[in-house]
Amino acid sequence: MLEIRKAVVSFDEQDVMALERIVNDADEKEALRFLKQSIYDRILHSQQGRLKSHLDTSNPVEGFIQRNK
Repeated sequence: MLEIRKAVVSFDEQDVMALERIVNDADEKEALRFLKQSIYDRILHSQQGRLKSHLDTSNPVEGFIQRNK
């Protein structure tokens, strides 16, 4: 799951050409593939190692027991 924050994605010449082709052809399947591969996967990769899970904290059961004594 992505962290909700601003992100910048750069495109090389091939990405721009692919985007132009998708728009001109109105190719919906290719557009979704492009979004996933060129945007979503890059943002996901940039956030790797920065995401935190509630499971990464100390023992959550122990904290629950202490709060409810």
